[in-house]
Amino acid sequence: MLGLGSTLALMTPSVAHRPLSRALTFAVPLALVVVLSGCSSKTLTSNTSTTQASTTTTSTTSAAAAATPVTAAGGVVVAGSVTCTNVTGTITFTPPLSNTPTGPETTRLSLTATGCTTAGSSGTQVTSGTATATIQSSTNGCVSLLTSKPVAVAVAWSPSSIHASVASFGGYAIVTDAAQHTGFGLPNAKGSVSVAGSFAGTDNGAKSTASTDSNLTSVQLLTACGTAAGLPELAIASGTVTFS
Repeated sequence: MLGLGSTLALMTPSVAHRPLSRALTFAVPLALVVVLSGCSSKTLTSNTSTTQASTTTTSTTSAAAAATPVTAAGGVVVAGSVTCTNVTGTITFTPPLSNTPTGPETTRLSLTATGCTTAGSSGTQVTSGTATATIQSSTNGCVSLLTSKPVAVAVAWSPSSIHASVASFGGYAIVTDAAQHTGFGLPNAKGSVSVAGSFAGTDNGAKSTASTDSNLTSVQLLTACGTAAGLPELAIASGTVTFS
């Protein structure tokens, strides 16, 4: 089955010339968004070198600013790493994504991470995390998903005695799982990542990764974008994340 990039290229002549590459080894920059388990089974459909160069609407600074409030909870900054194997939640698009764009786009991620384990840390065991992020784009066109954007993901940990983390990803890649569900991998192949707060490892989180899979295939996503209502949200059905 065609990936999102290939399908969009076929359905949208204006971007059909855009080359696609196999960029990442999830995700997140999504976000969520994260070390990838099973990332070797994912097929990438975005061109990171092209999409990064064309990004003009979002900055890591603005994403970090949107993520900052979650760090106000305080707590102890915990060293070492954390991996969560079950990431679920929602990505909301305002206005809805559409094949006939109408204006600027605000994308908000709201994710929950469970199945968490820590390593190299003397802190309290993590039971879960709540991740949020905001991305600003110049258009709500469905094809804008192919344009890699920086994203800062803020994670509040449970228990609250653990200080929050903010992971700043330089970009994301579009990925698909074995069932061809569209997802996001962070960072992309050439993207950087850093972590502030807890679980920054020994290198400010440079080895951190994230991956999420939605509940829609590329065909279903494009079909939703083509309706009068557009695509107001995308459910995240699974994912993994590692801050290290």
